[in-house]
Amino acid sequence: MRTPVIFLATGAMLIIGSPAQAAGWTTVASPSEVPGDNYLYGADSSGASNVWAVGVVYPPTGGSSHSLALRYDGTAWRPVPRTGLPSDDTLRGVDAVSTGDVWVVGEHRAGIGRYETMAAHWNGTTWTREPTPNGNPDGMNHVYGVAAAGGTVWAVGNYADPSSPANRRKLILQRAGGAWRVSAAPARATYESLAAVDATGPGDAWAVGSATTDIASAPLTPLTLHWNGTSWVSMTLPAPAGTALTGVDARTPSDVWAVGSTSGAQPYVAHFDGTSWRRVTTPAIGGELTDVVALSPSTAVAVGRSNGAPLILRWNGTSWIRESTPASSNPFLTGAAAAGPGSVWAIGYRFELNAYANRTLTLLGS
Repeated sequence: MRTPVIFLATGAMLIIGSPAQAAGWTTVASPSEVPGDNYLYGADSSGASNVWAVGVVYPPTGGSSHSLALRYDGTAWRPVPRTGLPSDDTLRGVDAVSTGDVWVVGEHRAGIGRYETMAAHWNGTTWTREPTPNGNPDGMNHVYGVAAAGGTVWAVGNYADPSSPANRRKLILQRAGGAWRVSAAPARATYESLAAVDATGPGDAWAVGSATTDIASAPLTPLTLHWNGTSWVSMTLPAPAGTALTGVDARTPSDVWAVGSTSGAQPYVAHFDGTSWRRVTTPAIGGELTDVVALSPSTAVAVGRSNGAPLILRWNGTSWIRESTPASSNPFLTGAAAAGPGSVWAIGYRFELNAYANRTLTLLGS
C-alpha cells in the first residue's frame, strides 16, 4: 500500500505517515525535503522532548547540497530552520546539551576539491557558525562527531595529507575559552581517521576510528584515544585485523561502549570497564554497526545495517540480542539517541521506490 504524503505549507517537505511497528520498534514519521535525496547521519538528545537528527539534502538535478536538521519535540519530528548555516554544507554529528544549547559539526564545500571543517551552535532560536581550524587549509577536511561536556566541546574527523592525498590524518578539534583549536594526539599509523567522540567531563573523553599503515594493501585496526584531562593517550583494543570503529558512547568513566565492524563484515563491539577494553560477543550475522547508546549498566542499543536490512542489537546485561525492525526499502541506520529512561531513537535513511530517492528514517524502540 502506498503511504500517504503530507506536504507542509512552508515548503517542499514530506512526512511519511502511518507508523509501522515490529517487536518494540516503530517507524515514526519524519520530514524529508522533496524533491531530493535526504540522509540523516547523526543523532543526540537531552531528553524525550529534545531529540535531534542531522544530515544533508542533495537536489535531484545538480546544484548545491545543504544541511538538514530535524528536532523531535515530544510530539513530532520537525525541520529546524537553516538560518545562519552556509550552503553546500553537510552536518555529520550533533550534541544536544539542552533545548537552547546544541552543537553540530560537519563540512562545507569551499571549492573544487576543497572542504573545510564546520561547527555551529543553536541557542534555541538561531544558528551561529564559529571559525574552526583545518588540518589541510587547501584540501579536504571532514568532521564526523561532536561531544560537549564540562565546558569543553570536542569534534573529530580527518584531513587529506598534503604530501600524500591518498592518506588521511586524524583531526581533533577542541573548543575551550570560546575558541576552537587543533588538539594534538599521538600518531599510530600513516592513515588515521576518527569517526566518533564522546565525553563525560573535562577530564574524560573518547575518540574512535580506524588506522592502517597502507590504505591500499594493509588491514585496518581500531584507533582508540582517551583524553585524561591533559593529553590524548592511545589504547589498544582486542580485535581481529580489519576492524574499524564507527561509534562510541561513554555513559560513565567506567562504562564505555565502542562499535564498528570487522573485515569479515561482522559487527564488532567492545566495552571499557574503567581499567581495560574487552571484546564482547555479538550474534553471528553479517553486517556493520554505526552507533551505540547506553541507557544503564544493563541496557545498551547498537544500530547499523545487515544484508540490506536495519540492524539493531540490544545489550541486556549479559549478551547482545538482535531485535526485529519494521520493513523498509534498503534502509541504513546511522545514528542512535536516548529517548528516555528505557527508549531509544534510531535514525538514518531509506530508499523510496515511488520517488526513486532516499528519505529520512526514524525508528523508536522501547
